[in-house]
Amino acid sequence: MEPTPPPAPRKRVSDAEREQISARLGDAYAEGRLGLEEFDRRSSAAYGAVFDDELLALVADLPAPGETVAVPAPQPAQAAEAVELTSESGTLRRRGEWTVPRVLRIRSLAGSVRLDMSRARIPHPVVDIELSVLSGSTVLVLPDGATADLDRLHTGHASHRSRVPAVRTPQAPHFVLSGETYTGALRIRYARGHRRR
Repeated sequence: MEPTPPPAPRKRVSDAEREQISARLGDAYAEGRLGLEEFDRRSSAAYGAVFDDELLALVADLPAPGETVAVPAPQPAQAAEAVELTSESGTLRRRGEWTVPRVLRIRSLAGSVRLDMSRARIPHPVVDIELSVLSGSTVLVLPDGATADLDRLHTGHASHRSRVPAVRTPQAPHFVLSGETYTGALRIRYARGHRRR
């Protein structure tokens, strides 16, 4: 009887590998394969993962990229029509390659919101972002050339600063903000290193 070979050594993962798994989790959430709580739990675990087996365990029950399943999938436009992200405290964070829905609802009682859409997939020409932030800071990082309209947003006692144009331009995503951010700060900008035209 041959001896059992020792298990393969665990390998440390890079930020790029964490982002790749996070993007797969975002796609699974948009397709309805994961609920909001499960998506948030796995996303947090992905960004905190140190070894490869920890990352692989987070997507072990999900189809591989490009893999088809027997049940019919929902239409992409319906799946990504509206997404709500909620948090009582802590940080709501999205970054890397993720899919931005047509309507994005943000509910945060306390903490911070960090949405980096500079590398995200944005299939809709206009994205509505509905904010309901009671306390804390909100930072929205937009892709190059994108514009943002804040006319429908009530900022209460919060300060706000936008470093992107408000007037919509052709062939670039346009973001329309509404709702309220009561206290704290709202910042809208391009990714660092962006050159103003």
